[in-house]
Amino acid sequence: MRPDDPPRAGVVSARGALAVAAFVALLVLALSGAGAVGVLGVGATVVLGWGVGALDPSRTRRLAAGSVSVAVGSAALAAATSGLAATAGRAGHAVVFAGTAAVAVAALAGRSPETTDRLTRAVSESGFVALVALALAVAWFLLVGTGFVPGLVAWSFEGATAAPVTAAVWLQVIGIGAGLAADRAARAIDSLVPGRSGPESGLAASFRLTLGDLPRWYAATLVVALLLGSAAVVREAVASALAARPLVGRAVDAVLLTGVAHAALGVVIALSLCVAAAPTVHRVVVFWTGPSPGNTVAYGAGGLVAVAVALGGGALASLARAFDLSVAAGVPSAVAVAVPALVVALCALLVVLAFVHGLHRVTELFVRRADGFAVGAALLLVGTALLADALPTLAVVTAAAGALAVWDLGVHAVGFERDLRGVRPPTRTELVHATATGTVLVVAVGVALLVGYFAVPIRVPDDRATVALALVMVSVVAFAVALRE
Repeated sequence: MRPDDPPRAGVVSARGALAVAAFVALLVLALSGAGAVGVLGVGATVVLGWGVGALDPSRTRRLAAGSVSVAVGSAALAAATSGLAATAGRAGHAVVFAGTAAVAVAALAGRSPETTDRLTRAVSESGFVALVALALAVAWFLLVGTGFVPGLVAWSFEGATAAPVTAAVWLQVIGIGAGLAADRAARAIDSLVPGRSGPESGLAASFRLTLGDLPRWYAATLVVALLLGSAAVVREAVASALAARPLVGRAVDAVLLTGVAHAALGVVIALSLCVAAAPTVHRVVVFWTGPSPGNTVAYGAGGLVAVAVALGGGALASLARAFDLSVAAGVPSAVAVAVPALVVALCALLVVLAFVHGLHRVTELFVRRADGFAVGAALLLVGTALLADALPTLAVVTAAAGALAVWDLGVHAVGFERDLRGVRPPTRTELVHATATGTVLVVAVGVALLVGYFAVPIRVPDDRATVALALVMVSVVAFAVALRE
């Protein structure tokens, strides 16, 4: 919301529903053996819900924070879900996470076409950044990680410095290439900052070179020298001449055959080509950001953070392998760290986008009166049922009652927002309703426990949770009918 927008009605009820949902999720996950991973997943759902609600284009910093929160929450939720699936192998954990996420999105972001549109924009921009980084990482692996480019450079230097004549010719060729690249770099700077470059020195101007400045006879001479320089007759004659003059021979060895001058000019060419590519990169960035670069970058901030984390992990892996640390034997390569991290971040964003769109569609068709609170409460109840065999009876009954409280508080929060339209009701009114609902549910839990332990003749303790859950289901239906009446 903007600072001058009216406050949302029913905020206390919505936040109360989220608090109850988080408590239920933590209770069920802790007692079913999820441990710290469950806490991470529940925290990730809250961060995700806040991030979706913070996607406000009128406030760039908040928009960027929301995009980062969506990316971080999505990745953390994906890590927690996959971790529990790999260790515990129970679908109930994922269902509980989904229910908590639905309540978090409903409480902190609300249900509106703007919410889904903004989330779609954030996922698309962040995903684009992640895809570009992924393509660059794969290209780096194919060109550098496989050793192709380093091997090609080493082979070129060995051939260029194999003989004195060949080394001298290739030094001139590389010098011409450096002059051409420097000219392209200077033109690129002029196109980026026209009229703002300082006066060019005579040395820099003489170093710049164009193809028109290169005489044809000179180019032909270099070609002939390159062809004849590798001949055995020429090589023997040059070797005899250098052997007769030891001082000149040592100078030739130091300047030409070591490849130091070739490498220095090669660095100049590489840097000049990077500068020459700057206008192209500038045009691509301008095309991507469009008419509102601030908002576009803010929408893509989540992708930028994901790329930074992936590159940081790859850099740490490279350092560990380079310094031969004690854990280096189990450390993968930098690409093996960065690429999976980017893929996981991208897939997590797409799954969250599909989840929010599905949540919006379901609530639009079936439970518009309660928005995502009803879906979240139902998922919490289903997740509890799936994990009931691993939970004590009290936890099952409490979780079912909590799911009902989430639904009731959510219905009232949506009702306040629909009827009052931004006029926030007194907090006392919402607290009175929440207290009354909590009192009724506490009594219902007590009655369900008494019936489950004393009125139902079951001798196997493990079945009490299932019976208690069935009794709570009956209580839920009766309570819902009473509320509607």
